[in-house]
Amino acid sequence: GSAVPGPGPDHDQQYPEQPTPSPLAILSTNPPPDALPDGWIAHKSRTQPGYVFYFNQFTGENRWDLPFAAVSNLEGIKETIENLANLAKKETEQQEKEKQQQKQKQNDEARSILRKSNTSSHGTDDANASAHVPGHARTEHQHKKRSRGSDDRHTKKRSKSEPEKVRVLHILKKHNKSRRPASWRMSKITISKEEAIGELKELISILDECKEDAKELRATFEELAKTESDCSSAKRGGDVGFFGRRKMQPEFELASFGLAIGEMSGIVSTNSGVHVILRLG
Repeated sequence: GSAVPGPGPDHDQQYPEQPTPSPLAILSTNPPPDALPDGWIAHKSRTQPGYVFYFNQFTGENRWDLPFAAVSNLEGIKETIENLANLAKKETEQQEKEKQQQKQKQNDEARSILRKSNTSSHGTDDANASAHVPGHARTEHQHKKRSRGSDDRHTKKRSKSEPEKVRVLHILKKHNKSRRPASWRMSKITISKEEAIGELKELISILDECKEDAKELRATFEELAKTESDCSSAKRGGDVGFFGRRKMQPEFELASFGLAIGEMSGIVSTNSGVHVILRLG
């Protein structure tokens, strides 16, 4: 008899249809990325193929690092929470101090009113008695009164002269204990804090050579920031723009507001790494 032909390329063969996976199954195997904070969008880098950078539509800020709300680094979140807790504690202490000062002021005003009332009730006897107060005692009282007025004016003047915002350039060197030990320069940073400080000191020694010329100092600072800073502000020469109180890490804020315009800081350590800061405005 003739052989029965087996299945081959000339014979149609039916294959069972594969079931279409449900959306839930797709999401379970390919979960979506963490949501970005309001105002942030991701862009593919044209200058660094394969990399993504993040742009804030409200502030115009660009950064390579993932914005805070999408960071999954639990240690970094913990450190940030601790910083916020410290700020809240300081704010509470300041409010308590202001309450005490207000209470003291009210007590002083009440005592002053009471003294005036007693003086009026005693009539001319008190008036005559006050005339016998030694001259040096009256002079001392008047001197204290003038001193208080002078101090008050000095405090008001100082508070008015303090800026609401400052603008700075900075160079950041991250290390293996940084909140996020990675940057646009290096995907994983392994150097120690001491090594990072050493690298930053070398940059500061270069900057110190042109400290007498403000324009040259700024130009040199910007050039070094573009190649040496681990912050996403490197592309802007280290410029983080204007910022007010409680917008940066406490150590960075304190150092920035403590500088005069054109003045450069020493080494400033924060959870992000070690910085050198130059105030522009």
